[in-house]
This record gives sequence, structure tokens and C-alpha cells, in this order.
Amino acid sequence: MRLLPATLAAAATLALVLGGCSSEDQQSAQDTANNAAESVGDAAQGALSSAQSAAPGIQSSAGSLADDAGTVFDDAKRATFVAAYKAQFSALSEGKSDEDIESLLGSICQQITDGKEKDAVVTDIRSQATNNGNEPGVDEAGRIYDQAKVACP
Repeated sequence: MRLLPATLAAAATLALVLGGCSSEDQQSAQDTANNAAESVGDAAQGALSSAQSAAPGIQSSAGSLADDAGTVFDDAKRATFVAAYKAQFSALSEGKSDEDIESLLGSICQQITDGKEKDAVVTDIRSQATNNGNEPGVDEAGRIYDQAKVACP
């Protein structure tokens, strides 16, 4: 973008110089000016082409960074859900691995994504979260639902 003003300034300078030259000198200077302008134009076209070629890569990198940030954020939400579940529902989480609890979260998130009604999801949570004969009550399952909804990607 800075090449155009520089080219115009160079052309204006050459025009002033050409005015004081003989016709042979003017022709030589004109040829030199044309060659210089053509070189600048080629360089500008090359720079533009390079920028256009780089743009998809830059966009891809930016998109990749955004995806990575989203993944990190989703991982953090998942880890927070697991920690909160273990802290609040110790009887339901006893003996369960983080992966087991993440699986429960995944199931809840899928049902929410599928548009299943909250009451139906809460009923499913009650059966899915049952552990060693400990079944969550409706209120507990509702809290699990609310926390899962926030943690869903």
C-alpha cells in the first residue's frame, strides 16, 4: 500500500528532471522512469500476491488458535464439573473415575443438544448417577442438570 505513493512521488520527481533535459536525455530518462515504474508495479503485484497467498494460512492459524482456546475452555469446564460433582455428591461419586463422571456429563449434554425436556433429562440423571444403591433425589438430579448445562460445550 505504501508503494503507490512512493511510485507517484518518483514519477513526479522524474517529470521535473525531464523538463530540464535535451530530447535524447529525456527519452533515456523516460525509458528509465518507465522501467522503474514497471519494476515497482511488478513488486507491488508480487507483494499483493504474497499477501493474498498468506491470508488463508493466517486465517487458518487464527481459526486453529480459536479452536485450541475453545478446547482448553471446554476441558476446564469439564474438569470443573467433575470436581464440583465429587465435592457435592460424594455418595454418588464414590469409586467413580473422572472418566465415569465425564461420561455422565457427555450424556446429559447430548440430551440437552437433542432438545430433550429438562424433566426427562433429570429422570435419566437419577438412573445414570445412581451409585452403590444411592440414587439422587429430584433436587439433586436437578442441580446436576443445572451444573452440566453450564459445562456443556
